[in-house]
Amino acid sequence: MTKHPEGKPDLLPPWHEAARELAEQLREAIEALAVCELRAEDVEAAARLARELRERLQGAPRARWYDAGADPQALSPTARRAYLEQSPIRGHLNPVAPPLELETVRRADGSRGVRGRARLGLRYEGPPHGVHGGWVAALFDEVLGSTQGLADTPGVTAVLSVRYRHVTPVLETLRFEGWIEQRRGRRLVARATCHAGDTLTAEAEGLFLEVDFGEVQERMLQRRLARGEQDP
Repeated sequence: MTKHPEGKPDLLPPWHEAARELAEQLREAIEALAVCELRAEDVEAAARLARELRERLQGAPRARWYDAGADPQALSPTARRAYLEQSPIRGHLNPVAPPLELETVRRADGSRGVRGRARLGLRYEGPPHGVHGGWVAALFDEVLGSTQGLADTPGVTAVLSVRYRHVTPVLETLRFEGWIEQRRGRRLVARATCHAGDTLTAEAEGLFLEVDFGEVQERMLQRRLARGEQDP
């Protein structure tokens, strides 16, 4: 059993812990495939196991995190947990995710902010010894998105600007910090930094716009129906 942020108990599905371990094993397998010198017979055997694995992972589509709450404007505890599990940046059940760990903190000036940590392996490498710039931007988008989520009426990313100051190293712990810079009507500006040790490797600014998520849901539904897809 786990607890929602509000402290209410919530029952996890019986496969949850096994899925979390599976995702972690897949991360390590992907890393090995990307960086190790491998024997042909081992790769062939692994491919056979992967086919068997894929055959075992069959089932009806699971509800997406944004379908877990009755009110699309309000992120329910169930929806929040589902997002944290499914996110391609933070999701412990998503083998694509590094994953990034985030927490809400109280900053020196008394305001709330977000701090995070991530360690990216060589499968995320772009420049020599460095994280691919696209992944740095993706991490910032997640940090800034979580930061603007501290506001009463969060929105979506409209503009993301990243300034790369140094190579962001792979195989090192990266520290992120995000805060809300200003709020003006439907527009919110958040900023964040990334450090490796004492080195500032990058900084970012995001402009977020408040949106009607109910309207977004309806628009996406109409797009699926226009393509002849069934609503999940």
